[in-house]
Amino acid sequence: MPRVYRYFYIPDTELAALTVVEASQFTNDVGEPVEAIEGLSLNSYSRLFVNGMLQESRLYSIDPSALTLRLGLDMILAGTPIIIENVELNVQPVTA
Repeated sequence: MPRVYRYFYIPDTELAALTVVEASQFTNDVGEPVEAIEGLSLNSYSRLFVNGMLQESRLYSIDPSALTLRLGLDMILAGTPIIIENVELNVQPVTA
């Protein structure tokens, strides 16, 4: 059974180089602030979208407390939407 977690952030300043965005800066699917990024486990996968474009996994890492962006010489402009999508897959036993 999949469970999907989505988190949204729009920076008010430019992001560059190595940037850490704390979980508390994100909102969830219903617009509420969050304290932690959920849906991270051995049975999950994460996707990062910047301005609607899927990003390569080498450019970021996610843990429950923050998103870390490794932008190098690139920059994310203020007002650019950043979306994390975590999909956690759980096995549900079937009884006969």
